[in-house]
Formats: sequence, C-alpha cells, structure tokens
Amino acid sequence: MSVRHVNKRNGDDSMYDLLILGALMVHARTGYKLRQILEGNLEPRRQISNGVMYPLLHKLEAAGYITLSDELIKGRAQKLATITDAGRAYFTQLMHTPIPMDAKRESTFRFKFRALGRENVGFQRLVLRAYISATAADMEVYQFVTQHLQEVAGRTTRQDAGWSLRTLELERALATTKINWAQTQLQAMADLPDDAEYTALDASN
Repeated sequence: MSVRHVNKRNGDDSMYDLLILGALMVHARTGYKLRQILEGNLEPRRQISNGVMYPLLHKLEAAGYITLSDELIKGRAQKLATITDAGRAYFTQLMHTPIPMDAKRESTFRFKFRALGRENVGFQRLVLRAYISATAADMEVYQFVTQHLQEVAGRTTRQDAGWSLRTLELERALATTKINWAQTQLQAMADLPDDAEYTALDASN
C-alpha cells in the first residue's frame, strides 16, 4: 500500500499527525480524547479547539491514514478514530523523519519520546542524542547572549539588562535539565544492544 510522503503535508500537520497516529497505535480513540492528548503534550501547552482538531482528523481520514466512525459512547454520539495499515506506515515514516530546528522542535521531540517504546534501542539513542545536540546548541546561544548582556550592563545603566539576564538564567536552567534528563535515559540503556527493545517502564519512578 502506498504511503504519502511527509512533505506532502505542511509542518504543523505532520507534527500533529505524529502524536495523533502515535496515540491511535495503542487503540482507537474519540476526537475528544485525542484533543486532550494533543493539548497535554504541546510545548508550550495550549488549548486545541474542535475547529482545529476535527479538520486534522478529516485530513487524515481523506489520506487513508485513519477511519472515523460515529459511535454512541456513554450515551453521547462521538467520532471514533481508528488507525489503518497506511496510517501505521505513515507513523513509522514520521518517526524516522529528522526533526527540523524550528519553533515546533520541542513539541515534535516530545511527541517522538512518547512513542520511543515502539522503536529499538539504537533508534532511541539517535533521538535522545539529537535532542541533546539541539538543546546544547540552545545553551551556547544563551551563554553568548548572557556574556554580551553582562558586558553591556557593565558599561551602561540599561533598565532591562538585569531581568534579561535573569530570564536567560531560567532558559539555561531549563536547557540543563533537558540535557540531564536525556543523558539519564541514555545511561539507563547503556548496556543494551542497538537491536534490543526498551520501554523504560522498569526505570520509571
């Protein structure tokens, strides 16, 4: 069965597709439940309206990646989405597509993290190392800007310098936490061969 290439859909669509299809890989879900999952995993978190959610689902249905059926669930008529074989293939394609370094990067990494248990250890390592690399690049920028602002603050009485530096301190702390988290995951699978399976359940708190 042929699968539409990722670049046939825009970046926002493919990012949402990744999470929606990943959730449907587990089992069929209602549009309402998928909207909750999407809202809870976007970075930064934001509300998703039905006016955004259902066009996404209808596009996936039109592409042959899911089916939508009208079901009576707890006394309410709801749309139930079920992934197709083509949708499973498209999901795998999305998982193995490099993440662009743009404004949607963090959300896309989070979406991939959710589904890493379906991939072997070698692929999990690739994603985690890419995350570390991208976050380390952010850290370099934060450090450069911090140094610049410190020099400016030493020469002038700019009122915004102090809080700008404190905001950068927050960004550096967040980046450090992300890198430490990813390194911890890599350490947990350090002794496993690339072709092994690792769900991370044994290592979770």
